[in-house]
Amino acid sequence: MNKKIPKVNVDILIIRGNKVLLGLLTQKWSYLGKQMYGVPGRDVKFGEKIGDTVKRDIRKDLGCEVLSHKIICVNANYALGNHYIGIGVVAEIKGEIKNLIPEDWEKWEWFDKDTIPSNLFPATKNLIECYLKNKFTVSE
Repeated sequence: MNKKIPKVNVDILIIRGNKVLLGLLTQKWSYLGKQMYGVPGRDVKFGEKIGDTVKRDIRKDLGCEVLSHKIICVNANYALGNHYIGIGVVAEIKGEIKNLIPEDWEKWEWFDKDTIPSNLFPATKNLIECYLKNKFTVSE
């Protein structure tokens, strides 16, 4: 029997000064017929601490080191036929950002808080809203 259950992941909003880092997802991750911006994120492995997942993901996607991280929201994400419970994290990193997974990300860009694009992947949209409002949120 193929029993479907939700998965748990982290969604990581990287902050530098007044800017946030967003990645333009490749066409294979189009949502509602559009190319979207997103943030790094990975499944949490069994027995893995959230902070270790954040560090692993930032190394894999960007080749950088995490200086600090803070949990700011929990998202229910049903996009693309999936069901994820995403733990939204804000992180500071050090190092030069590299696009290490070009099959998923076309490019990485820094945006001022007041010029964030509207074509955001659903979990990324909630994560950014929580960050800008400075309010812990749980989306259903």
